[in-house]
Amino acid sequence: MSTPATIPCLLYFAALFLTVATLWILLYPNEGSSPQDFFVFIVVVMPFVMLVYFGLAVIICDNIGLARGWSTALPLQIFSRAEGLAAAVTYIGLTVWLWLRWRKLRIRQRGIPR
Repeated sequence: MSTPATIPCLLYFAALFLTVATLWILLYPNEGSSPQDFFVFIVVVMPFVMLVYFGLAVIICDNIGLARGWSTALPLQIFSRAEGLAAAVTYIGLTVWLWLRWRKLRIRQRGIPR
């Protein structure tokens, strides 16, 4: 029997995995693009992808919670500390990961020795 914390954790890890996979696929055609393109990718594309996948995870988690009689996740509190901290850590971690990947691809494209 699963606990009320098991299913949301698995759903949020799945959302994180799907976010990373989607960003990896979307970054591939833009290998070594300009810094302006990378900035737009970080500011526009990444938050949109996170919103879609994590929003779906919250909705699915809420429906599972309703079916099992657990407390629901919706409606979300706008400035909840736990969710805000998790979103900030995820966003910063993904930004650093994408920047390191983009930088490595840009160096490889230019042929700059390390």
